[in-house]
This record gives sequence, C-alpha cells and structure tokens, in this order.
Amino acid sequence: MTLLRREKSFIKTLSAILGLLIFLFPFPSFSYEVLDHHDGEKFFNPGGDELKGFWQVLKWKMTSKRVEWPEHVPNKNYPLPDLLPNQKINLTFINHSTFLLKLKGLTILTDPIFSDRASPLSFAGPKRVRGAGIPLELLPPIDVVVISHNHYDHLDEESIKLLDGKFHPLFLVPLGDEELLKKWGVQNVKAMDWWNEERIKDVKFIFTPALHWSARGLTDKNKCLWGSFMIDDGKSKIYFAGDTGFGKHFSEIRKRLGPPDLALLPIGAYKPQWFMHYYHLNPEEAVLAHVELRASQSIAMHFGTFQMSDEGIEEPVLDLKRGLEKFGLGEKDFFIPDQGESFSLSQ
Repeated sequence: MTLLRREKSFIKTLSAILGLLIFLFPFPSFSYEVLDHHDGEKFFNPGGDELKGFWQVLKWKMTSKRVEWPEHVPNKNYPLPDLLPNQKINLTFINHSTFLLKLKGLTILTDPIFSDRASPLSFAGPKRVRGAGIPLELLPPIDVVVISHNHYDHLDEESIKLLDGKFHPLFLVPLGDEELLKKWGVQNVKAMDWWNEERIKDVKFIFTPALHWSARGLTDKNKCLWGSFMIDDGKSKIYFAGDTGFGKHFSEIRKRLGPPDLALLPIGAYKPQWFMHYYHLNPEEAVLAHVELRASQSIAMHFGTFQMSDEGIEEPVLDLKRGLEKFGLGEKDFFIPDQGESFSLSQ
C-alpha cells in the first residue's frame, strides 16, 4: 500500500511538473530604472539570491520525504466580531496568509485566496485541506487589499476578480503586478516599490522589503517585486510579512518605522531545509523575526491550509512552540490562531 501511494504521488508530481513545462503563461512586459534591488531587467534581493532551478526542483521531488496530510480538516465555527469602541484593531485569520483586519473606518484583506487550489492548473498543484475561516460571500465590505507577491498561494486570480466585482477595493501590489491585475479587469490598483507609502483615510500603508522572489510561469522569474507591509493608523502598527526568509530586513524595518504592535509572520513551508530555508522562515526563525522586530505580539500564518512542502500539517505549530520555549517566550507573545478565529488589540 505504501509503495502504491508513493507511485501515485510520483505520478501526480510528474504530471504537475510536465503541466508547468508545457504551459507558458504570457506576462506583460515592462521595465524599471536601475535600483539597489533592480538591475534594469529583473528584481533581486540586495544581499544575494539562491534561486532554485528545474533540476533542483526535480531533485527535491525525487528525494522528498513528504509527510502525507489529511484530505480534509473541518473548521470550527467562530463568530465574526465587530470592532468595539475600546478596540484599536480587530483581526481574523481566514486561511494561509489571508487575514481580515478592521481598523477605525477601514477594512483590509491580506493576500486573499479562497480558491480550492494554489495553482495555475485546475487538476494539479497544492489543494486546500481546510475551508476558508470566513467564506468570501460572508465578508464585510473591503476597502483595501494588500498583496505581498505574485505566487499563486498569495495572488489568486479568481479571488481577486470576485473581490473586485463585489467590493471594488483599492489593491496595493508590488511593482509589476499592477499590469497583471489590469489584465484581469481590475482598475483600482496601485503599484508600490520598497519604502513607498500610500495613505488611505489617515492610515499609512508602507511597502517594506522581504527576502523572497516572484514568478507565475516559466519566463517571468523576478520580473515583479515582492515585499511586506507596515500598516500604521497613528495609534498602532501592524506588520504583514508576506513570504520571506530570515534576513537583516527585519531589523531595518524596525529601525526605520518602529516596532510593530502586531506582526503577522509565516511559520510553514520550510522542509526540506536545503531547498526552502533561504526564502521561507522556519518556525524558530519566525521567533527570531519576532525578536528582531521587537513586536509587542505576533500571530502565526502560512500553515495548515495548503501543503506547499514536506512537513506534516501539525509540524509548524509544534516547532513554533519549541522555538518559543527555547527563547523563553509563550503564546501570549506569539499567538497560533485557528482558521476563523479572531484577535483584538484594546485601546
């Protein structure tokens, strides 16, 4: 039975790779001036890159010690609370890297994905094992959507189109991704470079660096920027890390913008370490990021929805608890939310 399961897994993996090889995704062409993170052709991480090629991906898939996830995990039912007068922020973990943030006079979504797969293909690619903590049709009116980068688990075409049709929010995206959203029919979109600031209803959205990369097909690697966001309403700061490896950008963000009251940090997609470590935090590194940012509190994300890598569904949570214990911290410092669960900061 184990051998049969491995053969089926190999066939699915090979099908996905072949599908990606033959499926060339057209992408708009554009150019930007030379910057400390753009060479005139592509974006890059100033400290260097370790981008993996096809043969390294194939090596990972052929040598994978992937822990099988359950096909489905049911969600608990949580009420969706309103922002009370004594609260500065109300936040709900929807799934993966998608949060609903309620500030005074503004409702925000981060990296929304409500689709069944994080993939360009309907028959292959990571499939969700848990439903969204809040279904898209039950969302309150959305004012702003922030996008950290264009990988399929963070920039989902179907979700973007549905949100645009229902709410017509402002989409804040990294440089380059505005062309893709316009191609999808989205007009209310603003592209941002690192350290750019956009102000909406007295709330500042600062696009900040991350250690990652971008691509949606075979021909557009690092043609678009990636990053994170600091959201500052004058009373509190929320840091949304997007996808990132561990680097000096955490301390740089803290030095330039101040420590966040709340940091949303990824803890999943980190095995095997030889393949994943440069561009994804492991749980212990997430704790280090919390420390580097000097965040008052952090909340875990990017776990438990789509199997993007080899670790088991429970491993990120267990490894995070071990990391917190190692540094003398606890869940009051770094909260691990359930999907659909809400969290608030009081005045």
